[in-house]
Amino acid sequence: MLTLHRRGVTVALTLVLLACSPPAAPPTALPTRPVPTATPPVTPVPTLDAATFDIQDAFLTNVNDLTSEVEMLATAECADLVAETRANPTEVTEMRGFAATLQRVGGQQPALSNSDDVKSSLSDLSKAITQLEAALKTCGIST
Repeated sequence: MLTLHRRGVTVALTLVLLACSPPAAPPTALPTRPVPTATPPVTPVPTLDAATFDIQDAFLTNVNDLTSEVEMLATAECADLVAETRANPTEVTEMRGFAATLQRVGGQQPALSNSDDVKSSLSDLSKAITQLEAALKTCGIST
């Protein structure tokens, strides 16, 4: 019985010592690694050689100049538009033909058809031609 009593005292003493001892240190945090995130694929940006750049520049100059001329006619007052088409009866037809040629060349030549600037400028030209056609119709002008 004495051994059982000793054992009980030993257990009680151990519990008292554990209760009175300082708390255990918190576990150290493991170093965290950054969580990999999905990155969008990098699309290579083509570099233009000097000749291709010159071709695009000259082409864009023609497209932008024609777009400006077409927009100027498309936004003119009917009286001014009538006077302009009478003074230059082939002007609208020539603009349409030049615009169609630029559209065709811009879509067929790799140095041009792969350029977002060319695509955007040709789209602006198409919108201007559509606007001119509407102005001509509104003003009663047939060409």
